Amino acid sequence: MNGPLVPNEILTPEMGLAFALIAGLLFGFFLERAGFGSARKLTAIFYLQDFAVLKVMFTAVVVGAVGLLLLGGAELLDSDLLAIPPTYLWPQAVGGLLIGLGFVLGGY
Repeated sequence: MNGPLVPNEILTPEMGLAFALIAGLLFGFFLERAGFGSARKLTAIFYLQDFAVLKVMFTAVVVGAVGLLLLGGAELLDSDLLAIPPTYLWPQAVGGLLIGLGFVLGGY
């Protein structure tokens, strides 16, 4: 096996979408169960009071990056087949400002 799963025909595109949907639902479910969907918990980051959500998300990114690096090093993953979308900083900054404005207007 030399993942990614869909380009190497290990999974069909439909199965890949189903897998992504299930993984996303489980991820959201466990984040909600941990209390990370709470508006109070999220706004505590802005007030520099509670960094639990930030720590968990940062840890998830680091674990994912290290996992991809190790899988690539062990030749279990062909990193050339990974889809890496381009980064658009201005739209991300505008989106972040809109979300922050929403928090402010929401009174949290």
